Amino acid sequence: MTLLRRLSAGDGTSRIVCLPYAGGNGTVYESWTAWLPSDVELWAPDLPAREQRMLEAPVEDMDLLVATLADELAADGRPTSLFGHSFGSLVAFEVARRLQRRSLPVNCLVVSGMAAPQVLPDRHAPTDAEILANLRSHGVAPPEFFQQPDLLELVMPGLRADYRMAMGYRYRDGEKLSARVCALGGTEDTGVPAEGLAAWAEQSATGSATRMWPGGHMYLLSHAEEVAAYVIGCHMRSIGRPLQSLEG
Repeated sequence: MTLLRRLSAGDGTSRIVCLPYAGGNGTVYESWTAWLPSDVELWAPDLPAREQRMLEAPVEDMDLLVATLADELAADGRPTSLFGHSFGSLVAFEVARRLQRRSLPVNCLVVSGMAAPQVLPDRHAPTDAEILANLRSHGVAPPEFFQQPDLLELVMPGLRADYRMAMGYRYRDGEKLSARVCALGGTEDTGVPAEGLAAWAEQSATGSATRMWPGGHMYLLSHAEEVAAYVIGCHMRSIGRPLQSLEG
């Protein structure tokens, strides 16, 4: 099972891999390709049970998802940074841990819209009604999405799988990451307070940073260019490229 695909054109000497929120897919990051340096690739998952793979069974096991992504990344030795939003932050974190255990540490980990894993409370598996209420509250989908029963029936398997993996996630102690960890969030995201983002510092042995933008949980959609520039900047610093090289 292949999960990753390249979003950018051309070949690069390094890459950024972006993990989406629950129910999302890599297409949410396609606009980021407009701001990439020419020698950096952008990759993202192409997950079952959504978009062109809608009729495939979803991945329902977090360990399987992480292991599959790590195996695909390990097959390529180029410098790699990871970005994840919400549920994608947990996936990115666990992929980074797994790669480090294989002596293939990522260059930088940027997490967004998720408190540090060691401070997360135990959470229960949500009902379909709770999933849809959560989507409405975050503004992930337009109002008409919730009025289309046939469409909801198609997308619910992927949503259920992602939400259950997210809510069923349990942190396990482990070695700190050698990579720098940067935590991003929205100033109005009441579910992810600033102290929850700051706690990510405990997961890095080399340093961390926190940055917040105006907005709620999906702040990154309305600040796409700024967030992309920040993530790209983190990656470029991690591979030793001067920031001046990003100009123009």
